[in-house]
Amino acid sequence: MPISRSRNSQHKVYIPSSARNNQYLMVKFPLTDELINTHSKLMDRTSEQPYQKLYQHLADSFFDVNNKLDIESGQFIANEKFSRIRYSPEKLTVQTEQEILFMYSPRNHYSQNAYINGKKRIRGITLIFLANGDNVRQTSAEFHKNVLLALNEFLEIHQISKSTVRVCDHQHLTYDLFAKDKGVTGTQTHKLRTLKNRYAADDIVLPEKRDVLTYAVAELPINRRIKELLNIDKSKDQPYQPLYDLISHAFIESANKQHLLEGAILANGLTPIVRSRLEEKHKTAGDLQKLSFNPFEPNNTFTMHSEGDCLVDSIKFVIIATKDHKTSQGYGKFLNLVEQALRSTAEKLGYDNSKEELVIRLHQHIGYDL
Repeated sequence: MPISRSRNSQHKVYIPSSARNNQYLMVKFPLTDELINTHSKLMDRTSEQPYQKLYQHLADSFFDVNNKLDIESGQFIANEKFSRIRYSPEKLTVQTEQEILFMYSPRNHYSQNAYINGKKRIRGITLIFLANGDNVRQTSAEFHKNVLLALNEFLEIHQISKSTVRVCDHQHLTYDLFAKDKGVTGTQTHKLRTLKNRYAADDIVLPEKRDVLTYAVAELPINRRIKELLNIDKSKDQPYQPLYDLISHAFIESANKQHLLEGAILANGLTPIVRSRLEEKHKTAGDLQKLSFNPFEPNNTFTMHSEGDCLVDSIKFVIIATKDHKTSQGYGKFLNLVEQALRSTAEKLGYDNSKEELVIRLHQHIGYDL
């Protein structure tokens, strides 16, 4: 094979045909005095829910604009809960005191819902635009453009200053690393171009000042076979820590060999929330593990977050694509390295590829102020 062709193939990743795609845009803006005064007639200070009518009016207007532009799925959130979206073959919405998890299939599920706490003045409002269809990745630029049209109309109607608005575009690609071993045939080929380059091909120019982050999250279930890799002494204060250390060492060794040096390992039952920040900071907030990374100035380390006294259902590996993983072609090579590292990890742990899953979810995010 010619060297040029071999090098080009390194930038392509071949994933199972069963892989799932998601895209959504999340928009946030503060509930300012100006916005409240614009709709002062909707405020009822004598009511137990003085803000209910205001929030509902904004929600109705949001859905009306979406309908006008054929955006079929949207969520209006005015209760200060963190929002999370994941693919699922079954439509499901789960609320806790801290977050709302939306699980849906872009192909089959459509919804418009408002989640409101009319009793209090919240700090800010979140609008979620969910992509629908069979070719979410291929139509991502068109969807982004359509969302901006809807958003600008909504802001104009309610006299909301664009300078206060934050837009984030999230795209996920999810699949079982060992799907082929389970009989799945066919592949999808991706170069995983940057969102900037993909959108430029459709004449969409993103703001120069923006946050970008590409990363992978892999979830390794702690099944009975994995638990039996070690003799767990439950008389110890942290009986499960040796198991977590065994798995993390296997992963870090495999990742470092592929020059994957930045990320986190979670063995604490929490959900990782990953953000791009100039300064790396990690903190726990309820059921969430907040992780901040700077892909342009990485620390080149995997931080461990574990609770050795608790048996978790799974261990999550967060792998950050740093500036060194971005090529002129995109992030296909990065995902190939991730797969190689995880295959090596699974081999060290005696994986049965035909029965056990190791699910990878690739995230491509951009965020900017409108």
